[in-house]
Amino acid sequence: MTPELKKCTDNLVIQSVTLKNLLVQFHKDKDAEQFEESWLDNTQELRYLRQIRQSEKEDGVWLYRLNTVIAIRCVSDDDTDKESDDDSLEPLLEVKAEFVAQYESTCELSPEEISQFGKVHVYYHVWPYWREILQSSCARLGVSPIVIPPFRV
Repeated sequence: MTPELKKCTDNLVIQSVTLKNLLVQFHKDKDAEQFEESWLDNTQELRYLRQIRQSEKEDGVWLYRLNTVIAIRCVSDDDTDKESDDDSLEPLLEVKAEFVAQYESTCELSPEEISQFGKVHVYYHVWPYWREILQSSCARLGVSPIVIPPFRV
């Protein structure tokens, strides 16, 4: 672990995880009744840090809000070789969520430090919420649950 990352893990205290955006959609030509288990054979996972916001609360306490996007897509055999940012990609099913993880720290962290933390460790706090969103979305759609394992750092 780098010294910058160690500083973050020692000082950041998770305050909350909230859902900011949620997208659950089938391909425009598909409905839940057409869902096939084989769709789960070709999936793409996306994870990225979309935004970091920092502010001083009071009494030397700093707030950090990390907007984190996680998604899973079921893609057709024709789309399995396409990159996740390819505009021609048309997922058969997509579940995408943006979470805001809020942390407090008694010391100010540099943009590099918080960014390094956000690229890996924020998922440790967000992952249980993602798993619940994914499974409950599948249940509401009436399709087989997409099961993902716990997140390991």
